[in-house]
Amino acid sequence: MKRDFQNNLGARPRAGACYIVGMRIAFRSLLFAGLLVTASPLRALTPNMPAGTLRPDMLAQTRTGPVDCILAAPHPRIPAIRGHARGLYAADIAVATGYVYAVRVIESSGNSDLDNAMLTTLQQWRFRPRLIYKLVVPVAFSGHTAHLGGR
Repeated sequence: MKRDFQNNLGARPRAGACYIVGMRIAFRSLLFAGLLVTASPLRALTPNMPAGTLRPDMLAQTRTGPVDCILAAPHPRIPAIRGHARGLYAADIAVATGYVYAVRVIESSGNSDLDNAMLTTLQQWRFRPRLIYKLVVPVAFSGHTAHLGGR
């Protein structure tokens, strides 16, 4: 049995006309959803967040200026070393929660025990949410002390 569909004017619709109308509705829905998402408070999760470098006063220096974003920053327990060493480390921060989700060595201190101690310690740091997405931490080691911010 063949069905014959007609529009309200009594004429058969053109082939593909229903598809075009459906696509227009779908496009309008996507456009409206996109406007809702960009107008929501989630816009703070955009990649326009600055990265920071730790200063000796425990503030993060970003492209927008110094930011007090560190909530908890335990000092590393490091083994005693002779002389001095320097290292550079990075902590990737979950923007929504402020927890560190990845740490890595950018420039090694030359001592794997010092590097591992710093990575373990950075994993425990906590940050204010939605302020920075990455923190680069320069460290100067001497004796039993780690000078954060690379003094």
